[in-house]
Amino acid sequence: MLVTIGTVLKPRGLKGELKVEILYNRPAVFNNLKTVYLHDRPYQVEKSSVQNGFAYLYLTMVTTVEQAEKLRRQEVKVAVDDLQLADNEVLSTDLVGFTVIHLGKKIGKVQAVENYGGGDFFEIALTGAGYAQIPNEDDFIAETNLTDHTLTLTPNALAAEMV
Repeated sequence: MLVTIGTVLKPRGLKGELKVEILYNRPAVFNNLKTVYLHDRPYQVEKSSVQNGFAYLYLTMVTTVEQAEKLRRQEVKVAVDDLQLADNEVLSTDLVGFTVIHLGKKIGKVQAVENYGGGDFFEIALTGAGYAQIPNEDDFIAETNLTDHTLTLTPNALAAEMV
C-alpha cells in the first residue's frame, strides 16, 4: 500500500531537484527515503533533505529541469513499510471505520481521512444524519483505542464542526 507524504511544488535549480510540500506529520521521514512513487511509478532517491518546512529530492531518473517540471503537482508516495512506524503507531487512514465517541456517547464512525495540505482531517458520518470534519490534533482527539476500534473526541471538538 502506498501513502502520500507530499506534493511536488516545482523544480529547484537546473539539475532536476524537486521542491516538495510536506503532507506527512513527520517531516524527518524524507531524510531516509530510498524509493518514492510518482504517478505510481518508482523512483530511486539519490539525495533528500528537509529545509524551512519543505523537502528537497534528487531522483535518479530526473536529471534536468525539464524532467522535473513534468512532475509538478504530482503526489509523492511511499510504501507503508518504508515509514518505519513504531509498534503503537498507526496511520490516520487505519482509523477509517472506528466508532467515534464524544462526551461518553457513540456519535458516528470515521468515514474517511482527508488532507488539504495542513494535516489530516477525520470525516465522521454522524449517527442519524450529517457529518463532521475533525482535525487529527491533540486539541480534538482525546484517545485512540486500537483494541476497541474507538476514537474519543475532546469535549470541545464538535463546537463548530457539525455540518
